[in-house]
Amino acid sequence: MKKKRVRRSFSLIIVAVISLMSFSIVFSADIWTECGKKIKKIQQSKDNRVVAVVNGEKIYKKDLEIAYALEEASYLSQKESYQKLLKKYKTNSLKPPVQRSKREVLESMIENLLLLQAAKKGGYFVSEKEAKDYYEKTMKTMQDIMSGVVLGDVEGVQFANDAIEKLIKGWGITREEYDKKAIEQTRNMLSIQKLLNAKFKEFKLKSKNLVIENFRKEYINSLKKKAKITIYEKNI
Repeated sequence: MKKKRVRRSFSLIIVAVISLMSFSIVFSADIWTECGKKIKKIQQSKDNRVVAVVNGEKIYKKDLEIAYALEEASYLSQKESYQKLLKKYKTNSLKPPVQRSKREVLESMIENLLLLQAAKKGGYFVSEKEAKDYYEKTMKTMQDIMSGVVLGDVEGVQFANDAIEKLIKGWGITREEYDKKAIEQTRNMLSIQKLLNAKFKEFKLKSKNLVIENFRKEYINSLKKKAKITIYEKNI
């Protein structure tokens, strides 16, 4: 059971780090070093409480705390970038970042788990090879941009790469461990996207005015109605 919790915690890390690969925001590596240290401390704790169960699959308190630590780091990074942009361009048109509450993070975890369960049940779970190829292609693109082989936001990619390295160092894991778990999470993400794309096409035939943003919310709500979800800590 302990091994399963550690594996899930690894996967939560990748969700935040993959967001760095958009290259649109420069993140502070120091923030991610501290985030890694915080995650390491959470993993070492003896708190094995369950905060929610989704169709028989458990979400542990540790998983939630790690996810929230990532949310906090992401928010602080975006806030830092926002303040720099305000100072540089002196404009009021930029929207400040918003940090989600711990309850909102838990709701997101529940929704992602529901989508992953539906992807596996519906036969949309992609192969490990496909996920590995996708991840390695993403990493190669980052390296190519930094080395000047292809055009791109060199500064943004460099900061994203540094943030990944700092996160790994602060957390106390190897790059090989990180990559292995990153590929596992990439597989989950691609599977969910494959599911949503397929279901969107089905629903689009029934409603030509359907937009993808509304569909995702409606589809998740339909999964919730059929699911057995128990949340044990109401005051999160």
